[in-house]
Amino acid sequence: MIFKKLKYFLFSSLICLILIGAESPLFASYEIQNFNNLDKDLSELWSNDPAGQTIFLNRVSERLPDYKVSFEQASKDLDVHWTLIAAISYQESHWDPKAISQTGVRGMMMLTQKTAREMGIRKRTDPNQSILGGANYFQKTLERFPKTIPKADRIWMALAAYNLGFVNLNKARQLTDKNGRNDESWSDVSEFLPIHLNRRYQNELMEGQDKGEEALKYVERIRLYYETLSLIEKNKRLGFTKS
Repeated sequence: MIFKKLKYFLFSSLICLILIGAESPLFASYEIQNFNNLDKDLSELWSNDPAGQTIFLNRVSERLPDYKVSFEQASKDLDVHWTLIAAISYQESHWDPKAISQTGVRGMMMLTQKTAREMGIRKRTDPNQSILGGANYFQKTLERFPKTIPKADRIWMALAAYNLGFVNLNKARQLTDKNGRNDESWSDVSEFLPIHLNRRYQNELMEGQDKGEEALKYVERIRLYYETLSLIEKNKRLGFTKS
């Protein structure tokens, strides 16, 4: 009799926990633990730039919601997640549709006039058009690399090509192969990309400018934003949302 009552009590307690869900102390503590893990993971990712982390997370809260649907829609037929396109856009414009550079590229994805025409974009400062054009241009660039290259490596190479042009990446891959290294590995290609760029642009560079270092930093920053957004989205999918 005592055993039956104990069994009933345990079963009832379990049902109550399921019904009240996140309201229970057990689930609440689990949620807090996951928030702590997220904060720890983000701090590790941004260990070299805590100030940048604060700015980025503020813009994730304040700016990204206005454009998230556009990123999702533009990426639905791509080989990459919308968070990667959003990461590229943050690197390019900090999610500012009115952004413009000294060289005349502008908009959320910083498209040149030539690229905008190629992608069928009429107004580069329209955020929806810019995001769609940039997403499709990245996909087109990604597809130019051989399928034999592992997907992650193709993505990093395509990111560099988005910034520098496909020809520069192709030349860097040729130089990598010429030196007996793996031209299908971003790790190897990234060693020879600066050599190629600094040789090609040596007569155009300002004093102290390192074209190769700039290119590598470009890719690394996008990877940082992408990994950060991926962590945030993973926690949201699991239902861990702060009140």
